[in-house]
Amino acid sequence: MARQLKLKAKPRAGIGKGRVKRMRTDGVIPAVLYGPHTKPEAIGVAAQDFRGLMKGLHGHNVLVDLELEHDGKTHNRLALIQDIQQHPVSDAVLHVDFREVSATEKFRSSVQVRAVGEPAGVKTGGGVLETVMHELHVECLPKDLPEAIEVNVETMEIGSTIHIRDIVPPPGVTLLDDKDRTVFIVAAPLTEEAEAAATEAAATEPEVIGAKKEEGAEEGAAAKPDAKGAAKPDAKGAAKPDAKGAAKPDAKAAKPEGKK
Repeated sequence: MARQLKLKAKPRAGIGKGRVKRMRTDGVIPAVLYGPHTKPEAIGVAAQDFRGLMKGLHGHNVLVDLELEHDGKTHNRLALIQDIQQHPVSDAVLHVDFREVSATEKFRSSVQVRAVGEPAGVKTGGGVLETVMHELHVECLPKDLPEAIEVNVETMEIGSTIHIRDIVPPPGVTLLDDKDRTVFIVAAPLTEEAEAAATEAAATEPEVIGAKKEEGAEEGAAAKPDAKGAAKPDAKGAAKPDAKGAAKPDAKAAKPEGKK
């Protein structure tokens, strides 16, 4: 089942950027507690306590017994860590979402699925184990929520598959995904011919489409059609048609000699 750990929390009065920044500077992580029957509550948890709580945890399902101090009293709220926002460079925790659950009511969540052992088809046949689904959707009481669902794959041969219907969930847990969905498969290894074909395909250079356009542009540069589609000679051309279609001689060539 999922680990249940204790964590102290306090309500926070503000949600503005300036106040949140000051909280982080003071070593407090801003957080929100969402409940199925209550409005979201803005809270804060000590960064040092939260880091200690998460240290060494491998599963993503962690139940937290939040000790929420309010008006001088401590109220215990059972919650699931729903989401953790971290800084992209330092990995420092920036914000946490807690999802409140009832100890006596079933709820739905997602659970990681892990392969246990080495498939026979991989060990002796050179196959490859492929994980098709990395998470399974479940329904259970909080006390029965597993950190992960482990599936033994040692008997799988090449071509073998494990579907949802083949997985026996832990006691008190109901699998919600389609029973015909594939979770694991052992694929056959690539043949030498297939590997060679894949290598050759990767090494083949793509066709340069732009080269043809440039060649076409150069060929069309010698003669550009006018508006009627007739080819225009260059500026030094010998003859240009007049308005009636008759060819006009060159100005210098057609001028008659003057009388002496």
